[in-house]
Amino acid sequence: MGTVYFVGAGSGDPELLTLKGKRVIESADVIIYDRLVNPVLLYLAKDSARFIYSGKYPKNHVLKQKNINQLLVKEGHQNQTVVRLKGGDPGIFGRVGEEIETLQSEGICYEIVPGVTAASAASSYSGIPLTHREYSSKVTLATAHRQVGETIDFKGLTDNGTICLYMGVEKVESTQKKLLEQNVSPKLPVAIIEWGSLGRQHTITATVQTMIDAINEQHIQNPALIIVGEVVSCREGADWFEQLPLFGHKMLLMDTETIDFETILTYTQQGADVYAIQVGEERDKRFDEVHKQYLNDHYFDEVVYLDPNLTMMYKNQRDILDK
Repeated sequence: MGTVYFVGAGSGDPELLTLKGKRVIESADVIIYDRLVNPVLLYLAKDSARFIYSGKYPKNHVLKQKNINQLLVKEGHQNQTVVRLKGGDPGIFGRVGEEIETLQSEGICYEIVPGVTAASAASSYSGIPLTHREYSSKVTLATAHRQVGETIDFKGLTDNGTICLYMGVEKVESTQKKLLEQNVSPKLPVAIIEWGSLGRQHTITATVQTMIDAINEQHIQNPALIIVGEVVSCREGADWFEQLPLFGHKMLLMDTETIDFETILTYTQQGADVYAIQVGEERDKRFDEVHKQYLNDHYFDEVVYLDPNLTMMYKNQRDILDK
């Protein structure tokens, strides 16, 4: 019988992974990873580890939850270390409770390794404190995708408080309606943070009254976090993250040798949005499907050739996908 580790990958920036999360990934025999996990973390895996993608898109799940549960049982029954790598923190809107119940019913051992959730990461990387002596003495984490009949006391929670709405862009119209119906001030500040803590992070500020127009004008899409509360007023201009020298640069590193994880961090530490690919016959072929999936979802407009000989072979991201 093996052990299943539910590991929080953190939110975006690969350095938000905890030390324990890093250790467990390095020892894993199989890693089942989600769509919102930064796949550069797979570079920490040992050479024999297997990768299984379980990414979920809105209305298009690569693996449905039932199938993921069955997969965890199948892998967990073998004498191996299984890592279920989830974005953010597994216990915050990560459906970890359902997966734990499945393992418990089968007598499979498990551990949970917490991660940095989106509310903490996105707010910190946007210069917004979730609590403040003058503005907020409480924080509420909520999902905009509520069950039928479920209500949120927006008025009570925003009075000297902050609400963080996960994946709220799709439901922003109904959220705004509920806020106004509960007499929340239409002038209450709101921040919407897309791809928080990654170099592609996009933060906009608005009010309860203008939040829909702001989202539409800036073409904000999920994954995005909505913060409602007076603490948003603490953001003034560009924050510390947005002032890093490579912030906003979408950079694709390429080499014929294995790209070291620390090399990737030299770019992310300067604010860049980075992905790394090894090409050539000697490449680690486990990553072929990982690369294909990620590059179909994300575009990188700057290519950094760690091997100068690749300059003439690959002009851009499209060349990599074609080859």
